[in-house]
Amino acid sequence: MNAAPSGHRVRTLIVEDQGMFRAFLAKWFESQPDFQLVGAAASAEEGLRLAQQLEPAFLLVDMHLPLMDGLDFVRAVRQGRPEVRSMILTSLTDPLAVTRIRESGVEGYLEKDATPAELEEGIRTVAMGRPYFSRRFREAISREGVKPAAVGKILSRREQQVLAHVLAGKTSREVAELIGLSARTVEFHRSNVMAKLGATNFPELVVQARASGMMG
Repeated sequence: MNAAPSGHRVRTLIVEDQGMFRAFLAKWFESQPDFQLVGAAASAEEGLRLAQQLEPAFLLVDMHLPLMDGLDFVRAVRQGRPEVRSMILTSLTDPLAVTRIRESGVEGYLEKDATPAELEEGIRTVAMGRPYFSRRFREAISREGVKPAAVGKILSRREQQVLAHVLAGKTSREVAELIGLSARTVEFHRSNVMAKLGATNFPELVVQARASGMMG
């Protein structure tokens, strides 16, 4: 699986306060021909300075940083670079974190005790522009359910539009014709919706949509 088109390396910034884990991540990125590690910061403050100077396209960020947590860091970077993609790493998954991560707009989430293969899959998936959330994260979302008031924060307007048509039984091609997008773009939005709502298939998507009040 390639993380970037031929000839293009994904400019990556790591923000991780644990020195040993930061070094492990840096060594992995430096060994990958399709990534360019532009910086590795030990704090959010240092990370913000590097992000402004180095203009990364992909952020790999620890959830629990001194003074500013990972989600606030990503939000701060996106004020100047809204197109940057991001993946959050954490050592634990608690209900509050699940809610904040789901509503934050980050493209990926993975626990630090994931296998190297899972870590590589997650990094490459998010770097390519597609969402990646760990199995435990999806299970936590499924247990929690989707609160009606949170749908507007979790899904963009376009994602809500695509979801409504999908729940009405429309195929991706039909949805594309209805809203003036390519079928590939509709599939991208559909994939994002399923990841954000913790669904892995259409029946689970229906269950989550009912729980959120989006369908009767």
